[in-house]
Amino acid sequence: MDVLQYIKQNYDSFTDSEKLIADYLLETKESIITMSAKKLASITKTSAPTVVRFAKKIGFNSLNEMKLKLSISLDKMDQATEFQYLDRDLGTRNIIYSIKNSIDSIMEQTVNLLEEEELDKAIELLINAKDIYIYSVGVSALVGQDFYYKLSRINKRCISHIDTHLQITSSVLMQPGDVAIAISYSGETNEVIRCIENAIKRKIPVIAITKASINNKIADLADVVLRVPAVEKSLREGAISSRISQLAIIDMLFIGMARNNIKEVEEQLIETRKAVKELYI
Repeated sequence: MDVLQYIKQNYDSFTDSEKLIADYLLETKESIITMSAKKLASITKTSAPTVVRFAKKIGFNSLNEMKLKLSISLDKMDQATEFQYLDRDLGTRNIIYSIKNSIDSIMEQTVNLLEEEELDKAIELLINAKDIYIYSVGVSALVGQDFYYKLSRINKRCISHIDTHLQITSSVLMQPGDVAIAISYSGETNEVIRCIENAIKRKIPVIAITKASINNKIADLADVVLRVPAVEKSLREGAISSRISQLAIIDMLFIGMARNNIKEVEEQLIETRKAVKELYI
């Protein structure tokens, strides 16, 4: 995780005192690896307990862990150049390599954010699920449909509706043994939240694929959270990065489900390919 980027993207969620610490880290970009909580508090005109709380609020177990991660982020920043999808030079060659570089960057961030233990939990839930319900809207719905297509080809029962009313009605019909997947970059999609709340009432486990942020309703509700990098909400970042990272996680889940029975999965994929081959021109 890029600590400075994460602090910047969650800045509005901090208290006034925490913003003083955030301002110092963002403005000076100075390594604090040798600083104590007392020293950092003195510089930022806060208190040592506030510094420790700040570290824990952004997801670290201790101040030392935050200091180490921040130092790593600063080292990477020195080596990297800032990238944007759209540059002033919109020549075809520049577009090709800009998109290529952006995919490389977002994949590295995605892998750094993923917790293997959470991914394993999600895979285990999906393998053992009777029915898998997918809840997502907008661009995230495209990701949900991709997973639906994959699961359909290996004969795994999956329910995925584009219509949000059908999603909500299906969420009140889930039964013990089912699993719900909520895909929402923002983590604040009302329709998806409604479906998750219905799942919770029925004691259905929920897997969330959502951005890494401090205030994330869907992440708070879910049993398993697979986080994707938070990117700036602008034309230049938009849904490209979130879609790539979400699709990568979907592929990881699919391969993880297949690994325990790879021969059978391979046979199912071959058979489903043969079923439509005669339609080719």
